[in-house]
Amino acid sequence: MMIVKVTRKRQVTIPKEIGEKLGIGEGDYLRVRLEGKKIVMEKVRGLEDLMGILNPGKPVKGIAEQLDRERKESDR
Repeated sequence: MMIVKVTRKRQVTIPKEIGEKLGIGEGDYLRVRLEGKKIVMEKVRGLEDLMGILNPGKPVKGIAEQLDRERKESDR
C-alpha cells in the first residue's frame, strides 16, 4: 500500500509504479467514482468510454465511424 498527499486543489499524484503498471500517462483520462467511502479511479480505455461525459445519455455505438465520415466530408 502507498500513501499520497492531497494538495490544496485536491490533486493527488499517482505513484510511478502504479501508473506504469496500468499504462496511465500524461494526458490520459480517468473515470472517478465513489464506492462507499472509497475513491475508485479507472483508466478510460477509448473514445466510446469518453462519450457521454459531455452529453450524458447520448448513444455512443458507432461514434468513431461517424466521426471518420464527418471528417472525410469536411475535407472535400
